[in-house]
Amino acid sequence: MIPSANKRIVTIDILRGITIFAMILCANIYFPNLPAWMFHGQTPPPDYGFDPSVKGITWVDLVFPFFLFTMGAAFPLAMRKKLENGVSRWNIAGSLFRRWITLTVFAIALGNAYMIGASNRPEIAKGIFSIVLWGVMFMTLVRLKDEKKTRLVNNIGMFLTVVMAVLFVDYLGLPLSRWNTDVIIMILANIAIFGGLIWMFTKDSLRLRWLVLIFIIALKALSSYAPQALAWVPGLECIGWFFSWGYLQYLVIAIAGSIVGDKLLDYSRSEYKADIDSRHLTAAIVALAAMIVQLWGLFTRNVLADFIISLVLAGVFVALTYKRRNIMTWLGYFGFAFMLVGIAFDPIDGGITKDHCNLAYMLTTTGMTALTGAFVLALEIKWNIKGRGLSGCGQNPMLAYTVTNFFTMPILTMCGIGPWLATQGFSSPLWAMINGLTYTLIMVGITCFFSKKKLFWRS
Repeated sequence: MIPSANKRIVTIDILRGITIFAMILCANIYFPNLPAWMFHGQTPPPDYGFDPSVKGITWVDLVFPFFLFTMGAAFPLAMRKKLENGVSRWNIAGSLFRRWITLTVFAIALGNAYMIGASNRPEIAKGIFSIVLWGVMFMTLVRLKDEKKTRLVNNIGMFLTVVMAVLFVDYLGLPLSRWNTDVIIMILANIAIFGGLIWMFTKDSLRLRWLVLIFIIALKALSSYAPQALAWVPGLECIGWFFSWGYLQYLVIAIAGSIVGDKLLDYSRSEYKADIDSRHLTAAIVALAAMIVQLWGLFTRNVLADFIISLVLAGVFVALTYKRRNIMTWLGYFGFAFMLVGIAFDPIDGGITKDHCNLAYMLTTTGMTALTGAFVLALEIKWNIKGRGLSGCGQNPMLAYTVTNFFTMPILTMCGIGPWLATQGFSSPLWAMINGLTYTLIMVGITCFFSKKKLFWRS
């Protein structure tokens, strides 16, 4: 069953865990002669350079929108409980601002930390520095049960962050720059504050939030099809290291996710609990199949066939669930609607692309995420599946995001295992997959360990 109101929504954690798993896996598969669908759609073989003229998406391109969707779905789960506990809107707005500051600083810290490998210091010294730095990140971002202890540990971590910054320059001989940022975290920082504020503004009216979502989609359409209409919007190049108008286009995915989050929260608090029968399970499989069909159709550019097949699968889903509607079927309808509209935008946008991000990409991947969620939700309701490994990662995304680069890799490198795995990874597709799975499974183990100990990073 769905967790009660005081517990986490497991479906969201599992979806986020799937995202983290896929993210670490694709980042650690090194074999260069794998098929193009194993890489980002716009970085195809043989040279794997960025080419925005290439149309289509791969499973790798689903990682970011899946994460954005689950981030949006978490807005009502986090903030509604605070409001119900008497926390004022001003205090929540202040917490959103602090979250934005935290993620922005974190993005800059990560962006500079990625440069550690460029230092002339011995590998063992760079490895130890990375591990210590990760420990400092842990102290700075960790949340403990005791609020006073949390503040103490966080403050010590912030002090040590300054110390590490000094050592970064004086010992490693590397320059610090505010322009060295982790763009993914920077986008999440901006979505966190603006998406959170939009949720607070529309928390009592999903219709109003739909209107806000449509308005954002319209702005995205204007910026893509008639950019001159927005020529009056001021350029902000001087602060481009922490804010760009382009970041806010991803609110399309996050706000859609927040609508789903509210629906899941309402269901978790209701006395009614959905029953999943064989027809529902078949419909859930149809939803997952429709998501997979997109990866074939949009990657191979069989867009018309993809649309027709997707429309048929949507019809099958409706036929199976028409008189058996529940939260899972609502999520399926939501997903099919977004996905079909997104596919329709493919020819309008000249082909779906993640980079540069277009409406076809945002709408289609929003639908694909929701359909995957419908499948996970059906399994969860039917068999009380918790997906503990994936949900453990989903509960601690920032820790999972960093542990491979700054903890696992340095340790395996100093032991000689990392270089050996990398060499083997370049030798065959099988070893490339083994290399990727090794780092990914270690990440899952470490993250789940800390999640089980209730040691979560602020995110």
